[in-house]
Amino acid sequence: MSALNNNHRAYRALFFILLSATLYAAFYFSLSIRPLSDDVTFLNAATSGLSTIDYLSTRYFTWTGRITIEAIMFTSIGSPIAWKLAIPSCLLLAAYSIWKSFLADKLDYNLGIPFCLLCTLAVSHAILDSTVFYITGFYNYLLPVSSGLFASAVYIKPSSFTKLEKIFAIPLAVIASQSEQVGLSMTVIFAACLILDLKHLALYRALLLFIVTTGFILLITAPGNYVRFASEIIYMPEFNNYSLSRKILNGFDVFNTHYINPANLYPKAIAILIALLTLDKNFELKKTATTVAIIGILQGSLFSNIFITGDTENYSIRYLSSGLGLEYFASYTLTIASLASIIYIMKRTLEDTTNFYFSLLLLLLHVGVTTLLGLSPTVYESGFRALLVGDIIGLMLILVLFRRVAGWPASPVLPNS
Repeated sequence: MSALNNNHRAYRALFFILLSATLYAAFYFSLSIRPLSDDVTFLNAATSGLSTIDYLSTRYFTWTGRITIEAIMFTSIGSPIAWKLAIPSCLLLAAYSIWKSFLADKLDYNLGIPFCLLCTLAVSHAILDSTVFYITGFYNYLLPVSSGLFASAVYIKPSSFTKLEKIFAIPLAVIASQSEQVGLSMTVIFAACLILDLKHLALYRALLLFIVTTGFILLITAPGNYVRFASEIIYMPEFNNYSLSRKILNGFDVFNTHYINPANLYPKAIAILIALLTLDKNFELKKTATTVAIIGILQGSLFSNIFITGDTENYSIRYLSSGLGLEYFASYTLTIASLASIIYIMKRTLEDTTNFYFSLLLLLLHVGVTTLLGLSPTVYESGFRALLVGDIIGLMLILVLFRRVAGWPASPVLPNS
């Protein structure tokens, strides 16, 4: 019997190795520097002979606080083998982190990690194109996202990880803190976990919390941010005249367009899971809440002739040519009603209090990290790459709901689970 088990383990390991090798080979032979893009700009800087210190100092004082990410890019973009191996490695790291957090107790690694990899790659093609197959996009988005996923998983429940994994999470936390969206998300999640599980605040968790909060503060207070803002205001000259509410509305405009986009599969998955969650439950306003949640998600397909939210370049309210644009605000109303209905259904169907509050946090972050793009004059220029963080958080919510639909207990990585 033991020999048979050993054979099964060997076959599982072989399957995973072959799958990983295929992934690495596919990316190795398909990735390249894009001409006439930021790839060329950063490659030229890295091969110009400028010292790393001089380059990082200039960038810090004139453009960005992402010093750790900039350092990694500056020292490695000139070596194609580095990013050709790093990109599939980060995809596997993201898949491993998600599997470890949500499925490790139910699916073996040889099935669970590939499944989570497929789920990650299910983001829209435009997002993949600008964050995975675009070298500069990889450094600024996929790298900190995958690093943040792993560091967050270790932080939430260190006991689920080995000593080596805990050590590995420390430099990854430094990298993750150097992305505005990832750093903010991690800070919020870390703080929420402390509230839910304060009695387990150990030295290691305190160290990770210090690294992330310090890195994020240094990022957003870098002097180059102000110089960058002054140069990017040309993308939205009227930005300084906008109130805070209007800036937030611009960001929600971007979120709404993506949320109702027929090509965005994640909200559709949430709609299916929400509907399944209600099947064995009876509660007040069940049918109404489910209907509103689903219609809000599918409105881009159902009412496409009414709710025209712009093309991939121009979203909606900024470019209104006439009238009050009531159709856009009707779309926002449907989306907000849909999100509120999802929250209501989760409250009525997720019996575990920690599970509900964690799901609520993920949903709010899913909306919030994209909506906060409105605080920048490049809210409409950032493109699809800026949607990656919100989508990955949405995927985490999907897996929390999937566990409930499958009848599994709350994720073992959750505090107090």
